[in-house]
Amino acid sequence: MKLSAHQLNFLPYPGLIAKINYSDIFIYLTKIQFEKKSWQSRNQIINGNKPLLLSVPIKNKDKIQNIENIEINNEMDWKKKHLKSISINYKKSKYYFKYINFFEELYSKKWEKIEDLNIYILKYLIKKLNIKTKIFSDKDYNFKKKKNDLLIDMCIATKASCYISNKGSQNYVDLQIFKQKKINHYFINYKNIEYEQGQNKFIPNLSIFDMLFFCGQEKTENIVKNTNNLEVSKNYEKL
Repeated sequence: MKLSAHQLNFLPYPGLIAKINYSDIFIYLTKIQFEKKSWQSRNQIINGNKPLLLSVPIKNKDKIQNIENIEINNEMDWKKKHLKSISINYKKSKYYFKYINFFEELYSKKWEKIEDLNIYILKYLIKKLNIKTKIFSDKDYNFKKKKNDLLIDMCIATKASCYISNKGSQNYVDLQIFKQKKINHYFINYKNIEYEQGQNKFIPNLSIFDMLFFCGQEKTENIVKNTNNLEVSKNYEKL
């Protein structure tokens, strides 16, 4: 049983969805510290030949808070700006009319917390891409520990025999602890597979909605579910 976990992201990029699909169980984390200028409240879409950053404004952004407590600053007209940017930049994409309705509905709602907004988006993607991974929140458990000990606790609570970490966390994961607990551990890395974006130069690291607008559901699902598009380390080793 493979377990992975991650902070909730806004309009996540394909690599996170690929990692979720690769896992048997995924836990989204809300009881950990919110990181300013992270993908937890922003992400990129296409804007001509360059990326455009869409950010959700938050209240008390200089205060140390957990993700679950982050409130959206609705005094700023961010939803209208987001929807306009998405509409302008994807109106000529092949699947524009199939997915713009989701954003019209998304931005018609009043969102008070970043957690609720990101959960709504994640659930939509999981359903749309037919991902069968079991999805849980850290609120479903009573985790008390932090960092590497938290990862071990999550494995024990879910009876997972294996934990999957992003390549970017290689300097933070203590592989010896996993060995001691006899829990397998693998690092994973998404290869940023190129796809047609309607222009000559491919722009990587955009939201998975960029892929959906240009490629549609079937091709997007095939990309994120294809394990050949992932680099996976050997057990207890780094990539």
